[in-house]
Amino acid sequence: MLRGILAIVVGYLLFAGSAVALFAFSRQDPHTSAPVRFLILSILYGIFFALLAGYLTALIAKVDDLRYVLLLAAIIAAGALFSLLARPGAGAIWSQVSALLLMAPAALVGGHLRLQQLRRAGKNT
Repeated sequence: MLRGILAIVVGYLLFAGSAVALFAFSRQDPHTSAPVRFLILSILYGIFFALLAGYLTALIAKVDDLRYVLLLAAIIAAGALFSLLARPGAGAIWSQVSALLLMAPAALVGGHLRLQQLRRAGKNT
């Protein structure tokens, strides 16, 4: 269980840290409108890091199910939902909506990919 909690923390730090780095380096406020090119690239970037975070969470947790990855995805979704609710009507919501609808599910896909990898390796031994 401790390993699972560590896995979630590491996965979330990867996901959140990548987002903080992106917005800091680009000097783009995630709560304001953005050029379409930045919007698309940043959403793809977020999906990639969410997928990687889910994979890493499953890798570290070393369990044969998605329980810890589900918790990671729920934390990503809850953060996005909290951000949406905390600022009703204030600014653009593209980053929060994409985190809720695309990035949280991408974390699940990442964890699923790791489980598939483990299952294929188990069949080959």
